[in-house]
Amino acid sequence: MTPSAAARDFVRRRAAALFPSGKLTANALAANVAFGAAVLGAQHVELTNHGAWWFVASDFDWLARPHGNAMAPFERMMPFPEQGPGSHRSEVYVSAFAKRAYFWRNDEARWLVGGDADGSAGLAHEGRLPPWCANVLAFRFS
Repeated sequence: MTPSAAARDFVRRRAAALFPSGKLTANALAANVAFGAAVLGAQHVELTNHGAWWFVASDFDWLARPHGNAMAPFERMMPFPEQGPGSHRSEVYVSAFAKRAYFWRNDEARWLVGGDADGSAGLAHEGRLPPWCANVLAFRFS
């Protein structure tokens, strides 16, 4: 479940105050998610793009940390005290801004936005990331 319309609107308004240009960019979001993964314990984080697709990947499953629910960071603004006072997880911006997004963990894709109904399109990260990247967040804005 992605954020409700009211929550999505709130997140979109808040983004303008949080990013230097006043506008969220895909590379800034990917960098923020990657930094958060490192804060949560990932020692190796791959951050890359292929065309319009952006990927944050690791051998460490940061999405389910610390609450055990990988969907939670995409559904609401979650406090992120590990990163500092007043911080929150960046993954919620994926749900609010991406046109298409999914995460891959436990050898399974979970579509967050704009899913592939029959699975025929393949996954954007396949063949584009090192084999050690067992946990992947993939998204595109356009």
